[in-house]
Amino acid sequence: MTWLLVAAAVTVLFLAATRMVLARVRRTVVLVLVHGRSMSPAYLRGDWVVGRRVAAKDLCRGDVVIVDMPPTGQAPEGRTMVGRLTIKRIAALPGDALPAGVPSREPGAAVPAGHVVVLGDNQALSTDSRHHGPVPSAWVVGRAVRKASLPGMRTVQPRDTPLAHRSGAGSASAAPPERPPG
Repeated sequence: MTWLLVAAAVTVLFLAATRMVLARVRRTVVLVLVHGRSMSPAYLRGDWVVGRRVAAKDLCRGDVVIVDMPPTGQAPEGRTMVGRLTIKRIAALPGDALPAGVPSREPGAAVPAGHVVVLGDNQALSTDSRHHGPVPSAWVVGRAVRKASLPGMRTVQPRDTPLAHRSGAGSASAAPPERPPG
């Protein structure tokens, strides 16, 4: 009976310690699955990205950041955007001139304090600051650190990229299957 109480106490302590460690990790690290093609070729649909939470003052122009975007209507690919974590590149910081294509009330306006301009690398397929203006720095969840490749993580193969190219298997580049006309 004593051994049962000791085992229960050890289990409770182990679970409490695990919970504390996970809570700390969640405060500092964020893991995001790339869904679209707005950041291709750097990040492809199906890539997992590890981000580190950072303060707004530590952001730099050119950083790839994870942004908690609000609903914005229609995405370029025709899907309805719902608030979700997305990956974009910082194009301008507070006080910088707004980049071309970003809406403003007056020509030559600067990025307002507490905001950043985020753009997708593949601008033809990106819903970003060109559509809704500078975003509040508070929406930036973290800075992308690296792509993640962990055992057991499923990734989605992009339809327009040959399988051999994505997996790195072999040097031959297989052509994507032809689609029937019409």
